[in-house]
Amino acid sequence: MNPSEDPWQKKACENAERLEKEIGHLLELIVPIREKRPLITKYQDFWNHARQIFDLFRTLKPITQEDRDRLWKQFSDFCAEVKESQRSEYGTLESLSKGHYDELMEHADAASIPPGKEFPDLEKLMERGYSLKITADLLGKYKHEMIAHHKKRCFQHIQQRRKALDTAWEMFASEKIRHDTGRVSTLRKNIEKNYERYRKASGARDHFQNIVDELRGKISTVWNEEWRADAIRRVVETERRIHEIDEGKRRLELWIAEDERTLRG
Repeated sequence: MNPSEDPWQKKACENAERLEKEIGHLLELIVPIREKRPLITKYQDFWNHARQIFDLFRTLKPITQEDRDRLWKQFSDFCAEVKESQRSEYGTLESLSKGHYDELMEHADAASIPPGKEFPDLEKLMERGYSLKITADLLGKYKHEMIAHHKKRCFQHIQQRRKALDTAWEMFASEKIRHDTGRVSTLRKNIEKNYERYRKASGARDHFQNIVDELRGKISTVWNEEWRADAIRRVVETERRIHEIDEGKRRLELWIAEDERTLRG
């Protein structure tokens, strides 16, 4: 029998080609590491794919010993290179993350409500709301350049500041209602409602962006063309939804600004 017609040999060659393709994608994930890009997730992306390849070495059969040894050496060399780079670069990544963390905490602190019985006036409340919005926007901007515990602490800080600010707004509205016909209350309800819509829209946008990022990561690795085509279609549809959400957020920003100007008189 011709070796090329041997079913075992044919399957072994296909498996070797699949492993080689996956290891080739692993090499693509090394590029931002070699170029020392300030991307915190670059190591996570590499090791996530490396674990998939390790499972293939364990389960993919048959494959010739020669191909297995050759591909395992290539795979091991890449892993060793990244492990050493990660060890030496961790201090730099942590320093970058700490810089973002300090900037975010400074903006969050500017949104704090000082303790006391005296109600903050409208201008101060608006200033604190704007500082909080900047903090949340920056967290979204920097999230891929921050290590996990820095992001978690910033998120918790933002939530605490938001809760305190919402309480202050409620106190402010209650106090003003006693001296107003209810116009301030109506405007404040509109502002609160639109802020809530804005927060939900931001959360939805992050959710859809994560879906797009995950799909794009898989598109370059999957070998099933039908799945790839479906994933590309889902990316296009999801990005369209993200665009619609961005447009909606811009409209909400205009409405909030208009109502806040009216509150200022």
